[in-house]
Amino acid sequence: MDKENLIINGRYLVLENIGKGGAGEVFLARDIKNGRKYAIKRYISSNPNDRNQLIDNIERELNVLKYTTHPVLPKIYNLFMEDSRFFLVMEYVEGINLKEVVDTKGALSEEQLLSVMEQVCSGLYYLHSLEPPIVYRDLKPSNIILSDDGKIKLIDFGIAKRYNRELIADKYAYGTKEFASPEQFGNSKGMGIYNTDIRSDIYAVGTTMFYLLTGRSYNGKVDSALISRSFAKIISKCTKVRPKERYQSTIDVICDLKRCRKSMIRKLIYPIIKKITKKI
Repeated sequence: MDKENLIINGRYLVLENIGKGGAGEVFLARDIKNGRKYAIKRYISSNPNDRNQLIDNIERELNVLKYTTHPVLPKIYNLFMEDSRFFLVMEYVEGINLKEVVDTKGALSEEQLLSVMEQVCSGLYYLHSLEPPIVYRDLKPSNIILSDDGKIKLIDFGIAKRYNRELIADKYAYGTKEFASPEQFGNSKGMGIYNTDIRSDIYAVGTTMFYLLTGRSYNGKVDSALISRSFAKIISKCTKVRPKERYQSTIDVICDLKRCRKSMIRKLIYPIIKKITKKI
């Protein structure tokens, strides 16, 4: 952003650029009226003919975040237009996205993964339980912000949608191919784009888990040599090509994650109990 535009809307002092994607870029800014920090998303449209689609994306993101309340969803505070650009003022979440965590520090431990994915699935379950359900469609490590206290936030709802049972197929292919379900883009086996639903998000739960545990992109196979059998089973079920063969709710994923946690605790406690009883 140019220096002469460091203060936008007469009140937001831009401090730094903190992210950029296909739909826009995000700045950290301070409100000169109340001193608080906010994340401000500036929507980008390189082609004037894309303006209607841009407005649709903005409305979609607003509709998702404005009327929802959950610990993993950021709050929004303002929407304005300046110099023919749209700006969305959102809650600023201090932390680092999980792609950066893995790329710089290595794969997450199983304990870290459980904490993160239980929160992710809880947030998705909230969205999926709304009427009509909201399908996120862009779950991936770079859209999960981890704060110092271990809490997470999901960001970038520009391609989220309210599920419409009457639609036969989505109008556009949306998502990040590295993590998105086959039905969001179609595949080489003849599966075309269709009316994506909550099971598309569940597929992305699996691909995201795989990346966080291995530092690698999911390639259609779960190598049990890279991850434990219990996590491999969850990832495999999340990422079935046919949606009807996946988990049908993130609650079911949470239940299996909790079983993994209990199994980990038993493995830690068993040697201690064995040592104590041997002394007795």
